[in-house]
Amino acid sequence: MEDGAKSGHRPATQASSRLTRREFIPKMAAALLGAGALLNPQRLLAQTVQDTADAVGMKYRTLGKTGIEVSAIGFGSHLNDAALNNPLVRAEHIRKGLELGITLFDIYDHGLHQFAPMGEILGPVRQQVVISLITTWTPDQVHQEVEYALKTLGTDYIDLYRIYAETGVANDEVETRFQALQQAKKAGKIRAVGLVAHDHVQLAQMLRTYPELDYLKLPYNFRHQQFSPVTSVQPLSWNQAKAKAPAPPSPEEVPQLDGLSKASSVDCQYYPCPDSGLLSLVRQTGVGLIAIKAFASGGLLELGMADPLIAEKLQHAELSLPQAALRFVLDAPEITSAIPSMNSVDEVVENVGAVQSGMSQAETELLQLWAEAAERAQGSYLPAKYAWLEQWTA
Repeated sequence: MEDGAKSGHRPATQASSRLTRREFIPKMAAALLGAGALLNPQRLLAQTVQDTADAVGMKYRTLGKTGIEVSAIGFGSHLNDAALNNPLVRAEHIRKGLELGITLFDIYDHGLHQFAPMGEILGPVRQQVVISLITTWTPDQVHQEVEYALKTLGTDYIDLYRIYAETGVANDEVETRFQALQQAKKAGKIRAVGLVAHDHVQLAQMLRTYPELDYLKLPYNFRHQQFSPVTSVQPLSWNQAKAKAPAPPSPEEVPQLDGLSKASSVDCQYYPCPDSGLLSLVRQTGVGLIAIKAFASGGLLELGMADPLIAEKLQHAELSLPQAALRFVLDAPEITSAIPSMNSVDEVVENVGAVQSGMSQAETELLQLWAEAAERAQGSYLPAKYAWLEQWTA
């Protein structure tokens, strides 16, 4: 599908539940010290001071019209086998994320049984974190699925609950899921209802059909960015050929089909094609956006590390491929948070480091080289099950 909670009562108002950084970190550390079996209290105590100092760089943003504040970097739900099979390993990663200020945790349970261990880990700080889930049971079982999630996670509300609009699936299935989640929201069991799709045209169509949606999850990185027709990083071949290419058509000249832009008249060899209408819909509806696939399921990182030009660039500058990729995502004004997978403490620390500054000129140059390598590779760097990402290429 796509690119990661014990007992606690929903706060009466958002303002009353929000803690400042100075309040949150000590309270989190104190709670975790009493968490018990899954954590090592002695080790945690020894690191608390240093880890609290490390946390000062996190940034927090409001997720569109939901009013829910989330960390700019969140935990993605795709875990490796070590994290899935060993609660102690998972707890160590989550603990580091909490200490560095992460508050958004995406949890995928279907076939992986993450709810119970994640609920135990996040339980002591439940009111200070945002839990994100996806409905995977059959459409007629969504009510039961919500109740299962609440019980297994050990909480009385879920912050973010989304639908996966699978390509080719009948719209009535989406409708059934949407109405069930809306009912759960009205009952106070869900704070916000969202949607994710692997096709950007379908995502735009879903938002047109359900403007009541609170947020979307969508792929977004320097290569796969069909969401926005104007980007700050393009392959060098575009920049070098721009003077020879014909001027792109104005919005009025782009053909329309069912209210969505059709890019048939645009020379996409030189210019990013117009998007599916999603950007304007996002602005009209006020939905929040959470970015997935910042690293294209690791494919972009492997591509970057194997490219000799990028390797030479990295040798002459203290640059991080993951941080450069994440900074590109976080620099997009419509993106609230990015949720990459994090399967080691080092990955947590490196990813969180992306929020400490915006993109530098050196990183922009690095991303241009990287985008050029991706253009040459034409998707060959992607795992087979993520080949669909190339349709998001401008």
